Amino acid sequence: MYISIERNNRGSLDIEINALNRLIEHSVTSDVRDVTKKIKDIDVWTDIYYDNVVYVLIKIKLIDNAMMLDEHQIYKGVEEAIFQTLGLKPKNIAIAYRK
Repeated sequence: MYISIERNNRGSLDIEINALNRLIEHSVTSDVRDVTKKIKDIDVWTDIYYDNVVYVLIKIKLIDNAMMLDEHQIYKGVEEAIFQTLGLKPKNIAIAYRK
């Protein structure tokens, strides 16, 4: 999969956000063990601001509301995926659980 990343004349990154969201979603599902048994749905929202600051929100809907995931492993996987793709370290990665 190719993601087109360009810098505009102001120096900000221009990137297809949907492709970046899918990449982050894939990194979350590949890092968590037994993901098909725990996660029902994942929504990823990313914002890249003009000074190349990246914010990520991951909304996870679990099959069983009493379960929790290893968030530290998710943070590491998402941070690594963004750094390999954009060369930037995300400012904030938030994980929210939905009912």
